[in-house]
Amino acid sequence: MAAELRRVEIADVGAALLLLAEVYTDARRALAEYVSNSADAFAVAGRAGKRRDWRCIVRLTTRGKALAVTVSDNAAGLSHAELLELPGRVTLSSKRGDLVTKGHKAIGLLAFASFCRRMTIVSRAEGTLDTYRAEWSIDCLRAPEKHPVLVERVTPRKSPGTDIILEGVETDRQHQLKKQRLVEFFRVEFAPDLRDRRYELTVEDADGAARVEPSQYSGVRFSVLRVTDRAGAPIELDLYLAQRPAMCRVSLFVRGKQVIEDLGTLPEFAHSPWTSGRIAGEIRCDYLRPITGRAGGVDGGPVWERFVTAVGQLEDQLEAELKRIAEEQRSRQAHRIFKELNQALSAVLPKLRWEELPRSAIGGTANGAVASPGDGGVGPAGSDRSGTNGGGRSGDPHRPRTSRLVDPSRTRAVDGRPSPGFNWREVEFEADGRYLRSRFVSSTALIEINSAHDDYLLEREDEARHRQYLLRLASKEVTVANFAGTGDREVTERMVELETALSRYLSK
Repeated sequence: MAAELRRVEIADVGAALLLLAEVYTDARRALAEYVSNSADAFAVAGRAGKRRDWRCIVRLTTRGKALAVTVSDNAAGLSHAELLELPGRVTLSSKRGDLVTKGHKAIGLLAFASFCRRMTIVSRAEGTLDTYRAEWSIDCLRAPEKHPVLVERVTPRKSPGTDIILEGVETDRQHQLKKQRLVEFFRVEFAPDLRDRRYELTVEDADGAARVEPSQYSGVRFSVLRVTDRAGAPIELDLYLAQRPAMCRVSLFVRGKQVIEDLGTLPEFAHSPWTSGRIAGEIRCDYLRPITGRAGGVDGGPVWERFVTAVGQLEDQLEAELKRIAEEQRSRQAHRIFKELNQALSAVLPKLRWEELPRSAIGGTANGAVASPGDGGVGPAGSDRSGTNGGGRSGDPHRPRTSRLVDPSRTRAVDGRPSPGFNWREVEFEADGRYLRSRFVSSTALIEINSAHDDYLLEREDEARHRQYLLRLASKEVTVANFAGTGDREVTERMVELETALSRYLSK
């Protein structure tokens, strides 16, 4: 038998049209198609030299349990001829190849059928008083030959522009179309347009109007704002780097419309820094082509590979910047904790009354003489230096001539500048001291923290653990500075005493 050829045809056009409408599983995303059409109309009018304050208003109207949604704009409007052409141009977009407008598939008008029963388009074209209405219903899609779209002349609209009236909203979709939910959705969906103030977008209901403001990102802005792929095509960046992991994500926008909510969910970007939770913002690439489907996304192939390669080249720079920001944050965190510990030490040390302890519990040299301040302690500003006798001791034989307490209230000079309380420094210890977590320099009342110690590197990742770690080191160094030579039992008892007092004070 000879080979035969057969043309592919759609056996049931109505079923195919309804399937196209079912691409939109979220009523908010379906409604966004009509806002996108308004945004495209603004862009086309602006390119033609028309200028005014472009506005798009989404109105929610309830009557009993029925909800209707109207999307109104003040763009150049649609002529009678254009309204007549629309039903016959499904999937044949006049915007195809236009990198300024959002639409290019000509299926957005069908979106109404995914969440409501009827759509009415009322439009007045620029330069004319004539206003026309096109009546679409779900039956126009289900049986297009039996139920054609009706286009007729109506009472003139007050000014040029278009109203899209969506009625018969399904009950199970109405919760998706609440004013606040729409505002939150639109502020992300149309963020680039809104940030550039290309038009004003408002959502209204019976309680009033809410202007949609673009989503804002916190953190440090990444210095690279644009890259080009190997073909020289631009990719715009607006990225913000956070100090610590949070619910941050990077979205991909094509022609001002979000097509990927979180870049890190894609296989090509399912690694750090995109999955770190520390980068937020937008990547805009207008030459990519969004795909039609429930999950959204963009077409793959060579064009997508160009994009992935160009963006991937930023990863090392992003990682280095994230590391720098994290280090700066940890430094500020440590400075804040050091200040808190100084305040705590100033408050609790006098209450411990270590100066009143017997001499045997205060420390001294091998022959029992009390160590001088330079031997490991620094005298407090208010220490008693009177009443000395020939032995170098005070009138009380059980108290040292000069207290060995390290007093954080005393001002000391560091690098020629006065410094109250203890001085602190994070520094990587030399090779023979790497095992030490901290040490005390008595001449300047300096507590040095070994920033290269494994415990320090782990504990500083969490502020609460970081604070507790530094509290333990402070307790150790202050205790050893005041009780060196009294024996392990005495040192550990006093260290626990001080650590407990500090913890109690800081927990208030």
